[in-house]
Amino acid sequence: MSTTKNAAHREPMTESQTLREDLDHTRQHLADTVQELSRRLNMPNRMKETAASAGHRVSDAAGQTGQLMKQVPDAMKGLPAKSKSHPKMAAAVGGAMVLGAGAVAWMARRRK
Repeated sequence: MSTTKNAAHREPMTESQTLREDLDHTRQHLADTVQELSRRLNMPNRMKETAASAGHRVSDAAGQTGQLMKQVPDAMKGLPAKSKSHPKMAAAVGGAMVLGAGAVAWMARRRK
């Protein structure tokens, strides 16, 4: 008889009322647990959710890449001036690009 039925009236609850409330609470908790397990075991639905999430991420990444690609022509306009003011950097970048292109060509020939 430790809990109260109504806080305004402060009527003590009987032992059977306390047990009923505990039982109701346990039933609700069990129902919630079963519902969560059912959701977790619903593989087709989870796969659809995962695929939709991945699709949104790819779409967002593509949009960001498109925005960056729109900025490339403006950046290329300033490239000759940059290469004149920093010739060593321009040579290093050019060499890295040639080396990368050569590596791609070599790997393509190896696969054939």
